[in-house]
Amino acid sequence: MRAALTNEILGFDQYGGHPQQQGQYHYHAEPTFLTKAKGKDALLGFLLDGFPVYGPVENGKTVTNADLDKYHGHTHATSDYPNGIYHYHITAEDPYINGSGFYGKAGTITQ
Repeated sequence: MRAALTNEILGFDQYGGHPQQQGQYHYHAEPTFLTKAKGKDALLGFLLDGFPVYGPVENGKTVTNADLDKYHGHTHATSDYPNGIYHYHITAEDPYINGSGFYGKAGTITQ
């Protein structure tokens, strides 16, 4: 079982993120700069499987782990995908962004 944030939180910057050892900046918890700028219900990005990640609010309600599956997402219509799509949510509870792996097949990124 994975540990919640542990000592890694000590390396977070003022926006709640940090670079990994290879230098890629990422988040483990709510990206507060983005949710303050775009809104807590906004599309914030995509995980490596290509599915969107939204903030901790959906339809005016704060999302909890009980609302999500083991990957930390669910399928619903969103403002960006009115016909519905599987999507992840950031929550205030561990695992914060995504759970046991990915809903889809994880790809790779290039810069």
